[in-house]
Amino acid sequence: MKQILTILLFLITQLCEANMASPIKPGTLSSSAFSSRDIAILKENIALQIDKDFKTASYVIEYFIKTDTAGEQIPLLFHAEDYQGDFKVWVDGQKIELLQIPAEYTTTANTPFSKFSNSFVSSAREGQEEKVVISWKKNSGTVYKLSDLKYFEIDLAKGEHTIRVEYIAKAWTDISKWVKQYSFRYSLSPARNWKSFDSLEITLNATACPALLTSNLGAPSSGNINSIAVWHFTQIPADYFEIDYSPPITVLAKVMIALGPVGITLLIALLLMFFHFISLKKYRKSEPTKKNSWVLIAGSLVIPFLILIGFMLSFGLIDSAIGENAGKYHGYTFLVIILYPLLLLIYWLMMWMVDKRVKRTIQSTKP
Repeated sequence: MKQILTILLFLITQLCEANMASPIKPGTLSSSAFSSRDIAILKENIALQIDKDFKTASYVIEYFIKTDTAGEQIPLLFHAEDYQGDFKVWVDGQKIELLQIPAEYTTTANTPFSKFSNSFVSSAREGQEEKVVISWKKNSGTVYKLSDLKYFEIDLAKGEHTIRVEYIAKAWTDISKWVKQYSFRYSLSPARNWKSFDSLEITLNATACPALLTSNLGAPSSGNINSIAVWHFTQIPADYFEIDYSPPITVLAKVMIALGPVGITLLIALLLMFFHFISLKKYRKSEPTKKNSWVLIAGSLVIPFLILIGFMLSFGLIDSAIGENAGKYHGYTFLVIILYPLLLLIYWLMMWMVDKRVKRTIQSTKP
């Protein structure tokens, strides 16, 4: 019975997790700047400071550039979406006003952004938000909302300049596991299309967030990832970097997660079956010759139903033990009820054989 119940509950779990929306709740999506081919980026410094709740992080990004031409130009194009507050830019310490990309920049071949990519064309359909396709290589492009692209035009002298960007990013949330996983993400892949790439420095300040953090960047060049850490790179380490946080949970929650809904349901089932067996035995002692047992019939009807209810409630029990950071990504757990007739039949057959054996044993011991 235990093996059969385990198989049934495994199938139930797979059924209940079907047809669900994405478990990823996006936060801020941003990236290194898109660079004009008229400039060389000598260095990129990315500094992020995480708040105490790991809900937001302030980004300060500096680009040290060198331009070979002088005059009015667009040195960098930024991509950032779903951030908090304002997106601010300074050039050589002077705050710069961001501009809306003119429609003609996406509809003509002679666009200023032709110096950024192979093509920069509108893909908007009537009635939809305007989008552009930026193609870095032939037959390969990425779609962006026009409103998520930030640009400015400025008169730059030939030589070296510093461009600083500041904004507040919101954390991504992954609810696919029992405990929510939080992260900050930043795409480094645009740097692969720069005219040059000399060095990258990433500084993480997590002193306000008393948590154990992880990253896909490997061990820091200096410092500690759980306080202040610095990474130095002379080549792009990955297409993106990610800082992750998994909230701590209690020992009780860890035990319940280890058991899982199947384990908890098996414990409930064993307990109910034990009491049912005791009741069957007690009834047969008083009615050893009775052909049918109402205790067998009533228990066979009620207990399979209670087992399935226990399975459904086990998800909430685990979530309650975890607390506010429970993922709660469980699907349609109520669908287990369709297996009630099958479980009832299996349970009744098993308990009927148990009742039959108990009856025979009691009758053989009576004088």
